[in-house]
Amino acid sequence: MKTPDESGADALAIVTPKGKRRVESGHPWVFRQDVQSGPGADALTGGPSLVTVMDPRGQALGVALWAAASKVALRMLTRSTLPAAPGRSGRGNDTERLMDLLRGRLARALAHREAMGLARTQSAFRAVHAEGDDVPGLFVDKYAHAAVVQVAALAFEPLLPSIAEHVAEALSVNVVVARNDTSMRDFEGLPRKDFVAWGQGATTVRYRLGPNELEADLLRDGKTGGFLDQADNHAFVASLSQPGGRALDAFTFHGGFALALARRASYVLAADADLEASRRARSNAALNGLGHMEVRCADAYALLASLEAAGQTFDTVVLDPPAFAKRVGAVAAAEKAYHELFVRGLRVTAPGALFVCCSCSGQVDRALFDRVVTEAAATARRSVQILARRGAGLDHPERLGVPETGHLKCWVMRVL
Repeated sequence: MKTPDESGADALAIVTPKGKRRVESGHPWVFRQDVQSGPGADALTGGPSLVTVMDPRGQALGVALWAAASKVALRMLTRSTLPAAPGRSGRGNDTERLMDLLRGRLARALAHREAMGLARTQSAFRAVHAEGDDVPGLFVDKYAHAAVVQVAALAFEPLLPSIAEHVAEALSVNVVVARNDTSMRDFEGLPRKDFVAWGQGATTVRYRLGPNELEADLLRDGKTGGFLDQADNHAFVASLSQPGGRALDAFTFHGGFALALARRASYVLAADADLEASRRARSNAALNGLGHMEVRCADAYALLASLEAAGQTFDTVVLDPPAFAKRVGAVAAAEKAYHELFVRGLRVTAPGALFVCCSCSGQVDRALFDRVVTEAAATARRSVQILARRGAGLDHPERLGVPETGHLKCWVMRVL
């Protein structure tokens, strides 16, 4: 590898031996405690926080994004060097080099989705999945004629206008919305803010997931407008559901699982504790002519308790709650919350019926989730078959050795 002088990068970060091992293992994150020394503030003035990473002996390990205040101080971009931008020098050169890298990796990510048929067959999909697509801290979703960009890395913040413009061109959309309200920005010391980053088109869009059409306001609705990571699971669960049966989706948001299940079920009860989300789910049911889909604004725990008390059971039960553990310190409370939720869900699941439980908590890994589900089944005194342990769809690739890119767990089971 070239030395920093040869590669044109002046800012340096020296990692500890532990940090070096982490880089060499292929994980893109180096934590702050594993950085021996970082660049001075003057080295980063006027450009993105781009640094050359070196080991304690002065051996260059690659190029990374630097965030001094973040727990994740370094996000590796490459184990090699970034080519210099012609006619540029200093931090301006860094800006162009980083944009060149982003353009190339966005093109690669889109090519992969095109090869899988996603870009041709779906009007909504994730175009860039941050570290999963080797673009640390950047998410891009496409919804029909619009796109959503979410930045979770300090170095990309000053580049957002250029990123939005390029995304608009690459995805052929009319408007790009910045949904920078994620808690991940807190770790980088970035403010939470949502706004139209490019274009002047409407931010309320209609898009298709399988046979259903959904509407979302990309600027004001939750998440980036929808839960695209569950799209494949909507179709899979619906394909296994009982034709003419009764289905329950207790955390429906805009109706994802419920709409898919309503294509086969005779009755679907969809609920969400958020009033606006439940209104959106109700309008999406009407949009698709699914009059047998009932939508309630209700707390899932209270709803399940009332259904059990009334002796009601369902042929498909889906429990897809919001993240209960976004931080390590929340794991114990999350275990308890999942356990109670799944026990209540199992008690309204009919014999022979499908029981689907999910977790998008990054701090709850697959092994822990498996244990929680097993213990819930034991408490509910139900015998349960595992049909499939699933994750997110193909547009949310999980990078080998980087478990943070595979946060979603979706266990599809049958109750005996």
